[in-house]
Amino acid sequence: MFITANHTGHHGVRQVAPLLVLATLSLAGRLGAAFNPKFETVSVYLNVEKNGDLVTGLTEQNFRLYEDGKPQSFRLEKVEEPASIAVLVEYSRSSGYFLEDIDGAMKGLLKHAQEGHWYGFATFSHELEIHTDFVKEIGLITEAYSQLGIPLWNEIDTNDAVYEMLDRIGRLPGRRILIVIGSGIDTFSEHTFDDVKKKVESENVTVFVAGVGSVFRTVYDASLGPSAQMTLMQSRAFLQMLADKSGGYAWFPTHFNAFPDVMLGMMQSVASQYRLVYDSAARGSGKFHKIRIEAFRMVDDKCEDFKVLAREGWR
Repeated sequence: MFITANHTGHHGVRQVAPLLVLATLSLAGRLGAAFNPKFETVSVYLNVEKNGDLVTGLTEQNFRLYEDGKPQSFRLEKVEEPASIAVLVEYSRSSGYFLEDIDGAMKGLLKHAQEGHWYGFATFSHELEIHTDFVKEIGLITEAYSQLGIPLWNEIDTNDAVYEMLDRIGRLPGRRILIVIGSGIDTFSEHTFDDVKKKVESENVTVFVAGVGSVFRTVYDASLGPSAQMTLMQSRAFLQMLADKSGGYAWFPTHFNAFPDVMLGMMQSVASQYRLVYDSAARGSGKFHKIRIEAFRMVDDKCEDFKVLAREGWR
């Protein structure tokens, strides 16, 4: 199952941490909240930007955090290392127009992937297929990608694949990141847009998106009918929603040569994340609780405000 982490021992033998161990680790990370049933300990992962550039080096005094409009006390803690990074790639017969984009994104990711994190690799068409469970050897991801055969299905069940991946990696402890490389088109999923939206709100997973197909849209948009244009608009809105809801970012390059830079940007965002932790009194309510974070810095007695990329809230 795609919810294990592989560890290499001193003699090069790969060891797999079973689900029971992961569940124990996850529980241990929540003991602070468990001792007080009135509170839920919430970790918020975020990036800070100024004019498109990532801002690092901020301290606790540079942030303000609000839940449902009310200011909250919080602490700035180090992000967990290593992170669990799952890579989900669209790979269908119907993706033929986008394969050059997909290939550029994967090659860019494999070139810029940072050592030390856990990486898993999966593709989807009609069903989700796990090719590599979480490993630290980037070469194993490269090998798995190079050995992909010809896609067997025409369907692109994006909603189901994203929902299942969020469910799987959402069970892992620590910092969890999902990288989606795909068009966002959905042809035959059981899960709806709203199902996936609620799942993103429920799982503390940051989603980064490399949206493929922008070249196709640029070349063929004028000749597409209203139905096809609406499908492309909805697919892009779906991918943007994943990023906005989770505190990640969605890129939509207009040339396949831009994908390596996109993947470098993702890795830089992963390396530059902050983690704010607070105790919420909304434990067990089942409702969606909106989060707002402000980031700023005083320069010559003037307040310099920053853009914050953080999840919109939690359910």
